[in-house]
Amino acid sequence: MQQSIQSRINDVSFCCPTLQRKTKLFFSRIWRHIEWHGRVKAARTLSCNGYYEQAKNLLEDHWK
Repeated sequence: MQQSIQSRINDVSFCCPTLQRKTKLFFSRIWRHIEWHGRVKAARTLSCNGYYEQAKNLLEDHWK
């Protein structure tokens, strides 16, 4: 109890590293999903315009 009060007085912040890791993982997964969705939309547009090889390369490049 004394250490907790002393830490508050000295402006030492306590953080939960597990929560930070999970939050970072959550947002990185969301970012990957958004990026993948954009690649799929671009590939769909390319293939509708007849650029099949470029669409294929766009999707395959993501996995390398």
